[in-house]
Amino acid sequence: MVFFADRQGAYVSSIGSYGNVADRPYFREIMSGARDQVISEPLVSRATGATVFVIASAVKDKDGRVVGLVAATVLLDTLTEIAGAVSVAENGFGWVMDHKGLLISHPSPNVRMKLNLLESSRNGYSGLEPIAAALKQGKSGFGEYRRPDGEVFATIYTPIPNTPNWGLGVSMPKAQMMAKADRLMRLVVIGIALVLTTTILVVIIVSARISAPILALVQSTEAVSRGNLDATIDIRTGDEIETLAQAFRRMMAELKTYIANLQKVTSEKERVESELHVANRIQASMLPRIFPPFPDIREIDLFATMQPAREVGGDFFDFFVLEDGRLCFCVGDVSGKGVPAALFMVIVMTILRNQAMHDADLARIFSQTNRMLCADNDEMMFVTVFMGILDPRTGGLEYVSAGHNPPALARQDGDFAFLRSAPSLAMGVIEDIDFEAHSTQLAPGDTLFVYSDGVTEAMDVRGELMGEPRTLDALNALKFRPVRELVDGMDARIKAFANGAPPSDDITMLAVEMVR
Repeated sequence: MVFFADRQGAYVSSIGSYGNVADRPYFREIMSGARDQVISEPLVSRATGATVFVIASAVKDKDGRVVGLVAATVLLDTLTEIAGAVSVAENGFGWVMDHKGLLISHPSPNVRMKLNLLESSRNGYSGLEPIAAALKQGKSGFGEYRRPDGEVFATIYTPIPNTPNWGLGVSMPKAQMMAKADRLMRLVVIGIALVLTTTILVVIIVSARISAPILALVQSTEAVSRGNLDATIDIRTGDEIETLAQAFRRMMAELKTYIANLQKVTSEKERVESELHVANRIQASMLPRIFPPFPDIREIDLFATMQPAREVGGDFFDFFVLEDGRLCFCVGDVSGKGVPAALFMVIVMTILRNQAMHDADLARIFSQTNRMLCADNDEMMFVTVFMGILDPRTGGLEYVSAGHNPPALARQDGDFAFLRSAPSLAMGVIEDIDFEAHSTQLAPGDTLFVYSDGVTEAMDVRGELMGEPRTLDALNALKFRPVRELVDGMDARIKAFANGAPPSDDITMLAVEMVR
């Protein structure tokens, strides 16, 4: 509807209605001379009773004095149709917010003209208020928000030019988000700005020359908004509307290409994840899994676990009985993580076990293993290992360390303390080095706790390490517990310290006790 109002606000419209708009803010702003063109906030039309916004332009006499205004009303539903016509995929949509945060355009009547985005947390929304605040400040950007039903939406937003600080947003479910959405948003902004600019020209020159191509564009883009990327947008006007239609056609072609590439990448990612899951099961099957492992050896109780930081890891543990009845056990930590570390771990485990079964001298076991690992080690990988051989009949313990963390030993009713040994290099670094074995005596009730650096280097959300002091405190809080409860208790305390932070390294723990 088009209408003219004189200096007193009396108006007559193109549909034959009349009245007075002197109390309207847009009328007062034009008559004061502050602006020649004004776009109003949403209001109820006195002529039709519909919710509209008004685009008004000053009418001046030959001396440049304002003598009235000519204006056109645009249904708020029209703005909703324009924003909704460019929705993304199946569940995406556009929306418009006024300068007060009120949602004036939205596909759902449940929130349109009802929800204030600046106060949306009261209605169960999360993340909308920062987006609304940025739009109110005239900023463009990208954000996410969560609806009361829990679904997360990604949103690209920007101010709308030539409006009273309105903002446009294009939202889509995060799971359906596509990389070309920002291009779509810019095209939407151009479309809405073009519609508003065109409407101002229509008001000034009272012409409807471009109404037909705009409606044709809306009808064509409605098909696209329903997910039909093969829809035809055939507009030949020789002006900006045709340029916009061409841009939409290019966008649809790029979207189709992007979706095809995304499906290909997703399929490849699923294949890799499936293979890594199989690798995780294979790696887990290589580690001892039966506890207690040696029911016939009543003098010893043993329990161990390994938790990789990724699908597969480089930590390992192993234990087996030698021909002379002694128990051999070890814990190792390969440099790096993931598949390369897991493959190197298999090599180390195999060599150590074979060497130990043929020669029970720990120093020679480590020296020979080190030489074999250094040969053809083009990737320069290395491993730290602690190995012990325990005689269950006498309690005699021989042990050797290749750059590994010192284990913790609790004597009968005493506290845990670190069992130190001479400093040594990791295996796989230098070929010709010697390792020094040590020995000690374990009595009934003594417990030895061997671990990888994933325990002491566990990090919390602030990046602080658990460290050796906290490790000892946690062990002493669990002393006198059976070895399974000791290991499980340490796992619980490490997770409590991390407080939700993801593990930064593989975590391996082995506890062995001389039973009372």
